[in-house]
Amino acid sequence: METQAVQPEWLQQYPQLASLDDPAWLATLNKMEILSLPPGSVVFRPGDPCANLLFLIDGHVRVFMHGENGREMAISHLSGGELCVFTLTTLLQGRNYSATALTETRARAARLPAAEFREAFARSRGFQDYVLSELARRQQHTLLLLQEVAFERLETRLAGFLMRQASRDQQAAVRMTHQQIACELGTTREMISRLLKDMEQRGCVRLRRKRIDVLDAQRVPQPGFAATPIRNL
Repeated sequence: METQAVQPEWLQQYPQLASLDDPAWLATLNKMEILSLPPGSVVFRPGDPCANLLFLIDGHVRVFMHGENGREMAISHLSGGELCVFTLTTLLQGRNYSATALTETRARAARLPAAEFREAFARSRGFQDYVLSELARRQQHTLLLLQEVAFERLETRLAGFLMRQASRDQQAAVRMTHQQIACELGTTREMISRLLKDMEQRGCVRLRRKRIDVLDAQRVPQPGFAATPIRNL
């Protein structure tokens, strides 16, 4: 009996997967479950076994790690329509999670059990191509991030981060605390506060409670590389 095409509504968020029609992939779709989580939910934490591959349908999820010095650094921000590539690499390596993922908003994700993932990867050429393309994209983003960290001064990295965040806000504001920015850039709150104060004295920004207004983008130090936001690493 021929497998009939199944197109759940969430698959519209993943056009490359929605175009697949081979029997192995269609059978895999029927084995997925939808996971709903309220804001502030722990999706996974260090030491948890990686038992599923997650496809975020809607909402926002932040993935971060803690260093031995207690410092926190974001390694990924996921939005609806994005695969958790960190989960993908953890699953492929057969390891437990080494990071934490928290929902920043109410979120939904399609959950594919590890055993079903391996079967689909082995039997569906289209799904295999999708997985490999996601891994290649992760490598490209990681190289850009390493390039930025290795060769850019922290002040310039901070400036690039502020400009990217402000460009998404109608009032050109970055609505984050100094601690949150420090976590994004992998440094200390004290260092971020000092650099922001210096930028304020030069008229580049105005500091407010949990908000930074970018006043003069021309005077903000420009990044030497085409800095890329930390997305789905």
